[in-house]
Amino acid sequence: MRNTLNYFYDQLAGIYSRNEIQSICFMVMQNLCGCTKAALFAADTLSLTEEQQSRLNSLMERLQKKEPIQYIIGHCHFFDINLEVNRNVLIPRPETEELVEWILKDNIQKEGSLFDICTGSGCIAITIKKYKPNFQVSALDLSEEAIATAKRNAEENECEIRFITDDIIAPQNINEEKYDIIVSNPPYVMEKEKAQMEANVLEYEPAMALFVPNENPLVFYEAIGKFGLTHLNDGGKLYFEINEALGKETQELLEKQGYQEVTLKKDIFGKDRMIRALINR
Repeated sequence: MRNTLNYFYDQLAGIYSRNEIQSICFMVMQNLCGCTKAALFAADTLSLTEEQQSRLNSLMERLQKKEPIQYIIGHCHFFDINLEVNRNVLIPRPETEELVEWILKDNIQKEGSLFDICTGSGCIAITIKKYKPNFQVSALDLSEEAIATAKRNAEENECEIRFITDDIIAPQNINEEKYDIIVSNPPYVMEKEKAQMEANVLEYEPAMALFVPNENPLVFYEAIGKFGLTHLNDGGKLYFEINEALGKETQELLEKQGYQEVTLKKDIFGKDRMIRALINR
């Protein structure tokens, strides 16, 4: 395995850090050989078939072009759940895991209802349903391709979730159902922030799931907040993942809309990344 790891270091030096290369190496080899990480650690040497070597060469070319490993192998892990990912959906981030963890710890009831807006791969909705099987979970996205991916992920993880294709900015297909929890990780990266972003995100991940206009960066928060005013049960909660640069602005927006106890929460990196708001009528 050491020779294989050195090969990855040689091929990907200057593109990824050594820690990233090691992680990529194990993900690729697990996918290629169909074995566990523990088995790879235990192996002194790895012998590849001609077909496996050909696949490795093809994978390496894509990695050298900075294509995310998750898209190359077609899946990722979120919590302890395996999810299909492709270029129609964002790759779930650790910060989103923190948001889900907050929701799970904050809502100890076994039954309830949750609506995940801008669901993408379905990572939030599926995880909540896995950990709270008696919850009624619905999920929405504008992208038909994202909804198709999320549906496959729900089926693969044996989760019954109602999926809706619609635009939350101007909804057409949403009924008057009310929810105990609404959660969203909407587009929140301002166009002017592109210069600070990595090429693997800009070139491969779906722009419609990432970017908002500089002049109206809270457009989704305003729309979802307004939606929550009429679609949350009394005492219901609204959760967002947010742009670290717009924490106070997001908090003020929700307070102006009439939400109470609007709380900012930092992520593991100490950045404003999540927000919770309550509605008591």
